[in-house]
Amino acid sequence: MKMSVTELTDNIKIQLSIFDRVGIGTADRFADLESENHPDKYMPDLKSVIVFAEGKSNTNVESLGSFKNYIATISAQANVITLLKTQGYDSMVIDNKHHDISLVRIGIEAGLGEISPVDSLVIKGLGLTATLGAIITNAPLTADKKVNEVCINCNKCLRVCPIREIANAKGDLNKCACGACVYQCPVKDESETKL
Repeated sequence: MKMSVTELTDNIKIQLSIFDRVGIGTADRFADLESENHPDKYMPDLKSVIVFAEGKSNTNVESLGSFKNYIATISAQANVITLLKTQGYDSMVIDNKHHDISLVRIGIEAGLGEISPVDSLVIKGLGLTATLGAIITNAPLTADKKVNEVCINCNKCLRVCPIREIANAKGDLNKCACGACVYQCPVKDESETKL
């Protein structure tokens, strides 16, 4: 039985409830992206992007960029892909191996957070600690509202950044593996979180 857009959206969020945040953005929000960085290069009939985030509570730099429970993460993504397939839609996982797609940008368009001075995604209650993943699909889904005023512009992250001195300036990302900024962000302590 075919679900309504709202039912499908709600079911997807339930399947991904193991994550701290889940947001959805629609294809029209990516209109200004260059074609080589647009998620529709992987799915020309793209309609929606589902983004999920998990925050980190410790200062272990080695754990950054990975989800705590790999098996649960894979299982949740597989459940969403199966659900979409049973509803007649295609989907694909986008992760940090897809270097041409910015998980930060799609996280912004999905209403998870906003850009920080060090070009990371700052999420209320998670700060800069989030590991991100996404699923793109040709299913029409209900988009979440975009957020603003998440970053409090304290520049604590910028003061410890080894590759930039000016907010949002380009830097050599090959030299950025320290994670120094991640646990400086006070936004992670400003709201309730599952951590």
